[in-house]
Amino acid sequence: MEDKIISLNIPSEILWMFLAGILLFFLVMSFVFQHHWEYYGIKNNPKIFAKAVYWVIAIFLIVVMLLSIIYFESL
Repeated sequence: MEDKIISLNIPSEILWMFLAGILLFFLVMSFVFQHHWEYYGIKNNPKIFAKAVYWVIAIFLIVVMLLSIIYFESL
């Protein structure tokens, strides 16, 4: 069977702008969540680990997106 490679002609500038938009959205939502967590008392509650999960997964996904764009540019 023959391997098929899909060629996408997406300029890397578009990907960088898309990543910048995602980062801007992430920053806005982070401020909203931070206010929500402080207002509803999650701030000092050791049983709630939503903040830690949010930050770990968000940073991981941002790093993956960044590395993917860098890899895409090197092709």
